Amino acid sequence: MKSLLNKTLAQFVLCTVIVLLLATPIFYLLTKHFYAEDMMDLIEAMEKGKKIPNWDLEKDILQGVMIQFFLIFSVLSCSMFITLRMITRKLWQPFDDTLKKMEHFNLGRNSEPLFVSTDIKEFVRLNDAVSLLIKRNMESYRTQKEFTENASHELLTPLAIAQSKLDLLLQEDLNKKQSEIVGDLYKAYNRMSRLNKNLLLLARIENAQYVDMIQIDICKFVHNQLPFFENLRGNESSIILLKTTEHVFIKANEVLLESLLNNLVVNAIRHSSDKNRITIEILDHSLIVTNIAISGPLDERLLFHRFQFTDDQKRGNGLGLSIVKAICDFHGWSISYEYNEGIHSFIICFPIINPN
Repeated sequence: MKSLLNKTLAQFVLCTVIVLLLATPIFYLLTKHFYAEDMMDLIEAMEKGKKIPNWDLEKDILQGVMIQFFLIFSVLSCSMFITLRMITRKLWQPFDDTLKKMEHFNLGRNSEPLFVSTDIKEFVRLNDAVSLLIKRNMESYRTQKEFTENASHELLTPLAIAQSKLDLLLQEDLNKKQSEIVGDLYKAYNRMSRLNKNLLLLARIENAQYVDMIQIDICKFVHNQLPFFENLRGNESSIILLKTTEHVFIKANEVLLESLLNNLVVNAIRHSSDKNRITIEILDHSLIVTNIAISGPLDERLLFHRFQFTDDQKRGNGLGLSIVKAICDFHGWSISYEYNEGIHSFIICFPIINPN
């Protein structure tokens, strides 16, 4: 196993020697033409007593030296170019492979990348360090997921007990102040119950527990959900439109697809007034949910982060768009957000399939 510096230097020296050997015939012809040929003619003329030719040896030597200098410079430049352009690229290929795999690494997929083998010490150390870091992060991530799922499961029982106790309190003869207190407790209970349900859903998505994938006509599926979406508005005049001209079939988990649509629509409701219309548009490879904004654009940096609220009112529990992102990642879909002329748009792109 060699260091990168020594291996690069060895490759450069080897390349230079090879190029110099290939250029040897050129040096031979150059020396013979500018030096040896004239000197041999001069010696022959002196031996035979002939008149010495009128040669400008200084000019010939100067030309020969300049040509040799240019030739040596060209050989060294060619060697450096070949070393840096071709040989160095091969030497750095393991590093490039590691970099690409790290760029595409997803902690939630629970699969450790396999790096190519190399005999360069620095790259071996880099791969070992990255592999160790990934293992530690995957273990920490797995522990956090287990804690979230276990905590959510454990909360189900006390939440059910709290609900039953609140139901019993409502059956009692309470005065106005007591009724208001119980009403506030019910609101807190409902908020905690939704939060626990969403955390459990995220844990199950990350653990890939939703394995049932079926063929779904998303146009028909969304159309069947419209009555429920309209009830969420609480205003019959503010309807949700479905724009589509043909059937679009996708492969998805039905439970997760319903959760994705619900969270997108609820998010649109929270960021639009009751009189504004929410639109669901289905194209060949995408689903777009749009609504007229009541304020400015949302913060794209924190949009899909957990427990990050997109406005100062802090409506909801901050997990809706995180669930949408997790569902898209689970199916291999992409989601993006756009704000144009006072309109929020969430765009989900998915591959379509041919119906059976």
